[in-house]
Amino acid sequence: MSELEVSDSVLDLSMTEISFPKKQAGRGFGILTPYLIPPEKPRKRLNLGDGFIFHAIERLLGPFAPDVVLSSRSTPEPAQITALASRRAIILGGANQLSDNFRPWPTLEAGDIDKAGLTFVPMGVGLNGLPKNNCGFTPTTRAIIRAMHERIPYSSWRCPRTVALLQRAFPDLADRFLMTGCPVLYDRPLLEGEPFNTDTGRIAVTVTERGDFMFRETSTLREIARLFPDAEKLLVLHQDFRRLRRGIGPSVREMLPGSWLGNVGKLHAEAKRLGYRIVAPATARECIDLYQGVDLHVGSRLHAHLLCLSRARRSFLTYVDNRSLGVSEFLDFPLVRPGGLEDHLNYDFETVRANARQSFANMRRFINSLESLH
Repeated sequence: MSELEVSDSVLDLSMTEISFPKKQAGRGFGILTPYLIPPEKPRKRLNLGDGFIFHAIERLLGPFAPDVVLSSRSTPEPAQITALASRRAIILGGANQLSDNFRPWPTLEAGDIDKAGLTFVPMGVGLNGLPKNNCGFTPTTRAIIRAMHERIPYSSWRCPRTVALLQRAFPDLADRFLMTGCPVLYDRPLLEGEPFNTDTGRIAVTVTERGDFMFRETSTLREIARLFPDAEKLLVLHQDFRRLRRGIGPSVREMLPGSWLGNVGKLHAEAKRLGYRIVAPATARECIDLYQGVDLHVGSRLHAHLLCLSRARRSFLTYVDNRSLGVSEFLDFPLVRPGGLEDHLNYDFETVRANARQSFANMRRFINSLESLH
């Protein structure tokens, strides 16, 4: 049985001060998620953060039937498209998918939406964040976004920068783009007021193997080792490139820079030298359980950060690129520069809680709007 066939228990806070909409099993929806990697993409590594989003959406909406949980990274088979079209709507499951060439799946055209009777609903989707990928929507993407909104009252987006990008491109649809935040942020401990854990006995560090990652990530590893010498320290891999280094064939190896592959190995060797235990959870659910036993998270994986905050665990996010900038602005948490954690250790995490409670009103509004879809 796949891990995606078993849902988290559905979150229902309807009797509390922070009320959630009443949920039903899957609400008759399908979902497209980048968490699933199609076999024709051997260079892609499973990204556990995408799985966090999937499970958070299930926590908010209810479980999805396995036959309509599909990858956004490949074009569905005709029978799968028919199955999706039979659902009330197809949730587009978060992540930083909004690029200039955004499409729910790679070959979708705007005309296919009406032709096949497809109702797509973005939920917590964020802008790509790399300047070269957010220069201006292509005509195809513009037509797709317009066609989607002809069939839905609202769409849900991850941060104010994403909403601003859409509002500039589609001023006539400005009030249809809701800034809901990422679904991963919303869980009982944060919203119900559980005090933030202040222990430092077990610390998780996450890394992002992108850009000049050696300087950034080794700086974090060394600072944590210096500030917390007695803590149990885990290097948690959200994408396990060790398997890529060991298992790829010559044709794929030729496409990858040797210096990048070598630096991944050097980073892990440095972590071991500093006393870290390297952990590579096989699934998002396994990683979620791991973080439940962590006192503090520091690192560059945005969804590790949001997950820990949702569980009232202190977390500090290191800056990689603009993918995290909009989220940090609306929640008002600091983005840590390499080696700069000590400057932020007294940050008041109640600021995050207050802003999350406020933005959750928009998430409720979005979820309630799904009831109008048939």
